[in-house]
Amino acid sequence: MCFGFQNPKIKVDSVAIYLEKNNSFKAINYLREKSLICLKNKKYKDYCDVALQKSDLYEKFNDKENALKTLFEALQIADRENLVESQAYLYRKIGSLNASMFEYTKARKYLNKSRKICSKLKNRDLHIQLNQSLFYLHSVTESDSAKYFLNQILHFSKDSKDLNLLFSNHENFFHYYNSKNQNIIAKKHLDSAYAIAIKINNKNSIANSKSNLGYYYMTVESDYEKGKKEFLEILKMFPNKENPKIIGSTYLNISYAYEKLGDYKKALEYSNKYFEIFEEVSSGRFIKSNQEIETNYQIDKVESKFNEKQIEIEDKQTRNQILLIIFASLFVLAGFIFYFYYQNLLLKQKNKIKDIDNKLQYKIISATLDGQDQERNKISGVLHDHVSAILSSVGLHLSAFESSLNTEQVDELKKTRLLLKEAHDKVRDLSHELVSPLLVKLGLQFALKDLCENNSNSLIVFDFNSKLEKHIRFDQEFEIKIYYIVSELLNNVIKHSNASECYVGIEKIDNQLHIIIKDNGKGFVVADVNKTNGFGITQIRARVKNMQGDIKIKSVLEQGTTINIKVNF
Repeated sequence: MCFGFQNPKIKVDSVAIYLEKNNSFKAINYLREKSLICLKNKKYKDYCDVALQKSDLYEKFNDKENALKTLFEALQIADRENLVESQAYLYRKIGSLNASMFEYTKARKYLNKSRKICSKLKNRDLHIQLNQSLFYLHSVTESDSAKYFLNQILHFSKDSKDLNLLFSNHENFFHYYNSKNQNIIAKKHLDSAYAIAIKINNKNSIANSKSNLGYYYMTVESDYEKGKKEFLEILKMFPNKENPKIIGSTYLNISYAYEKLGDYKKALEYSNKYFEIFEEVSSGRFIKSNQEIETNYQIDKVESKFNEKQIEIEDKQTRNQILLIIFASLFVLAGFIFYFYYQNLLLKQKNKIKDIDNKLQYKIISATLDGQDQERNKISGVLHDHVSAILSSVGLHLSAFESSLNTEQVDELKKTRLLLKEAHDKVRDLSHELVSPLLVKLGLQFALKDLCENNSNSLIVFDFNSKLEKHIRFDQEFEIKIYYIVSELLNNVIKHSNASECYVGIEKIDNQLHIIIKDNGKGFVVADVNKTNGFGITQIRARVKNMQGDIKIKSVLEQGTTINIKVNF
């Protein structure tokens, strides 16, 4: 199933010619040479535009690693040259790529950055593309905001004569009404989209429409034969498999159709073809590369700012030395005065450099921890959405062969199924351990309450109290960070405090979230812990500080410990 969230334009340059001849290597090479020319002539906006075009081409051939790398390289230049509009386009594209890789937290972060810039620009095309990406993200995550972004697309595209845009709008409406089970309205938009695709004679658009039509036949009309026919026609449209993204989705849908028709052998055949195409994606290579690319971009950005400030401080120091030498040569007495002034200035400058270095360390620690959180979320998603699906598929194929086995083999098959179920349960449990399902579905306060209840036992009781409104929700990335901070602090209580009771409270005051954790344990000397970076305090301080928050720790030996955290949301 494909969402119509892009607005393709007619291309007349060499890239389009090469692609028509199925020569992707020459198309990529042409864009690389064009990028070098733009950099050489310092045409940085043109360089960003070419990067977006290269990224689209890499994505078409399912090379998302190079697509992301290209975008982040362009983003560094856009940041340096303060190319605001280019930044908005690049953030939107990075967000869309992350959404297609199931990195929904990252997708939301970059799309919101683009949205913030876009609100200050009068760029109709950018507004349409951004709202299409946001509609896709909120649709696949089943958010109620999907309809809002759909209406925003219509607002910015009204009176447009662009058939590609009209096709995209009808596709969006089909997916929205289909998700709401309003099948009659959904089918009308599907038919309109298909008619426009035929009119503009765009092979990819036709393939998308036929894919949606096949999906409609199978899910709404339960006519798997008709659905299979549509998907097989799509494969005929791409005999050289020149669009792996569409081919992979089609293989998966055909496998499902054959499964429902009872032809398990064919279902397995097309399922294997699907996994062959997306083998690199399933292995996690793109996930790892995505994290490495983004982390390197963040660290380079922080180090660049640090180097600029250090150079500025060193320049000031050099100027002050020159002035000091001149005045010292003229007035001996003034030389002594300036000597003491110089020593004081050096001390201040060293303190400034030390402060900048500390901030850099905090940001690097925080960036690393954020990367770990995002990796944990992604691994949980892969376990839940992919590994569980594969295990279920294995169970399906075992069922397909059961009828051909004798009694003794059936008994062995039952043992195999028990082992398969145990593996499936362990994968599910591990997924829940990595990311709390309550945190994603119900929000922070429900997840913290569940955390306290799960950690309570005969040795220690965690008492949770929330003064928040019952259904209040914060930004998902914010909630995940707070959850891991509290989880780490509760682990410290369990491991080190010897407490029998621990109180966890949370409330909202003005625009801040206040968290208090208080135990009746043995306590500790706060200064000693700060010196040794014990109990993970440095990492927790780095998390809180990077969120523009404040953490205070008060502990008395044999009287317990109180931790207060205040964070802006």
